[in-house]
Amino acid sequence: MNESQLNKALLTIGKESFVTFFAQLSDFNQTDEAVAEFIASGLSSARKEVVTSQSALTWRVKPARRIIKAGQSGAAMLLISRSTRLPNHITLAAADMAKSLGVAE
Repeated sequence: MNESQLNKALLTIGKESFVTFFAQLSDFNQTDEAVAEFIASGLSSARKEVVTSQSALTWRVKPARRIIKAGQSGAAMLLISRSTRLPNHITLAAADMAKSLGVAE
């Protein structure tokens, strides 16, 4: 997966969601459906809109887990950390996670 493909996948998932829900997304002891339900409830609460578990499964969980299984989590976090359009706390968290995953600038 090259950087362009990775960025496209992250735009589908939502960079902020990838960082926010990374612990759940990377826990393969949880089913895709369980993670989708967790994400849907978190997004619905935060955004005051309905996010279904099916949409979370299709648009967030499955593409995010493809990134993780491909070993691209660190590269994804590094890419997110460079974003100028995300809240500062998200880019800082992404930079910290990239370091913990062994990827540094």
